[in-house]
Amino acid sequence: MQRRDLLRFLAGSLLLGPAAALAQRNSPPRVGWLSYLPQPDPAVGLLREGLRSLGHVEGKSYVLTARYANNDFTRLPALVDELVAEGIDVLVSRGPSVDFTKAVRDRVPVVFVYSGDPVAAGFADSLGKPGRNMTGMTMMAMELCAKRVEMLKELLPGVRRIALLSNPEHAGELLEYRVTEDTARRLGAEVTRYLVHAPQELAPAFAAMRAAKFDAILVFPDSLTLNRRKEIAELAAESRIPCMYGWTEFVDAGGLVSYGPTITEGFRALAVFTDKILKGGNASTIPIEQARSISLTLNMPVARALGIKVPPALLVRADRVIE
Repeated sequence: MQRRDLLRFLAGSLLLGPAAALAQRNSPPRVGWLSYLPQPDPAVGLLREGLRSLGHVEGKSYVLTARYANNDFTRLPALVDELVAEGIDVLVSRGPSVDFTKAVRDRVPVVFVYSGDPVAAGFADSLGKPGRNMTGMTMMAMELCAKRVEMLKELLPGVRRIALLSNPEHAGELLEYRVTEDTARRLGAEVTRYLVHAPQELAPAFAAMRAAKFDAILVFPDSLTLNRRKEIAELAAESRIPCMYGWTEFVDAGGLVSYGPTITEGFRALAVFTDKILKGGNASTIPIEQARSISLTLNMPVARALGIKVPPALLVRADRVIE
């Protein structure tokens, strides 16, 4: 670029703002991918697939730079710094955390798929007008927490003692726990919280829940539990404790029952939001969307193995039944 053209571009950038300047630049914009998981992360493939369906060609219309935290949430802020140092124009992530959000601040726009409530967690002023340089999709965990307890109680009317398996690193976990606890109390049950920070803590947590002889377990969905969903389903089967999950993928991995969205929907949606920013959109004004499809999924072989007779009314309402 000649000096005259460079000055014209810089002047236009100041007048139009960073989003419009991104849309005008000549070199391919850089998309940063941040994942709590180790490589390979299937979600990044869905992002690439979605961008391709929207007409983007990797290496020409965008360049992807990825960082993986290898199941260690404490690494996320440093990985954000690395990505920003690479000169990324937009950061795409499976889900924000408080520390990672502080690391980003106002340096780059963020696109996320988040299991919780981004407003309650402080990631947005509102869904319609995020106002925080962050946008994406929420999987509506706050709204669905109470419903999951209600459906668990309908499936197992005698439930009185419920164990909750959750990751405290998941922003919004405490709020979701309080909604869950309040709903359980209203229905005559009590909830005991078991916190897991890393995969190696899952087996000891299940051993403790099995020893305590809980009637049922609720598993909060987040990156950690989703990545270990098959292991969690196997531990639940060994413990012979019925488990309610938040996303359909847990039942596909051998879980008993789930009520909520399909997380792959959120991963595909990441491409739509990223595309808007690559075309000059401002993340703070792009509305955060809610998961479109909420479904009840039942795994009948698991129910039979646990000796559970699914109430006909619940079976009729199920959106999907695995036989």
